[in-house]
Amino acid sequence: MIYLVDNTIDGQGASPRELRAALEQIRPDMPTIVEHFKKVSRQRIQDLSPSHIILSGQSHPWDIYSSESLAGVFEVIRSAEYPIIGVCGGHQQIALAFGAPVGLIKRVAPGEGYEGAFRERGFFPVELDAGAVDTARPGIFNGLPRTINVWHSHCEEVKALPPGFVRTASGQASAIQAMQYASRPLFGVQFHPELFDEEHPQGRRVLENFLDL
Repeated sequence: MIYLVDNTIDGQGASPRELRAALEQIRPDMPTIVEHFKKVSRQRIQDLSPSHIILSGQSHPWDIYSSESLAGVFEVIRSAEYPIIGVCGGHQQIALAFGAPVGLIKRVAPGEGYEGAFRERGFFPVELDAGAVDTARPGIFNGLPRTINVWHSHCEEVKALPPGFVRTASGQASAIQAMQYASRPLFGVQFHPELFDEEHPQGRRVLENFLDL
């Protein structure tokens, strides 16, 4: 069973729905439970015992989210032994859980929050680091070429790697496009692997590799 964390506020943002649709397409026989990030706790995860945990993108800048509301999901990120992947905002959420900085890519016009912020949106290339495609160690990029084209839609980025993480992919707009915890199956991707098509199928392979862990 897949445990999908909905990181949106009041249902604003399509990431949880798009992730669920992709999971149902890729693994139709694998049930998915979707729960809001405020309901996540270590005890809840222990009770459900999912095979995999996926953290969706968020709907608002992270400084809108209170530390109290994120405490449960942060504890799960830091301690759960199940395979976990954070997608876009979920990738940033992993960094925040370990105390790493997250912020706007850059501001291109006056405004607050995402207003006036640069947004990377569309299919863009991502360069995988050499160790990311090492078949001797299972990972989310196995079987993929060194350059993949995947969907992006984000204004914020991880500014520095959290302690204990290694970078596994980079991009032109954001240097940390993917990261992995060195000693646990904990992954973050800044892009959206769930948004793939016939011309850009490599996001699907990323999700398939994760679900095979």
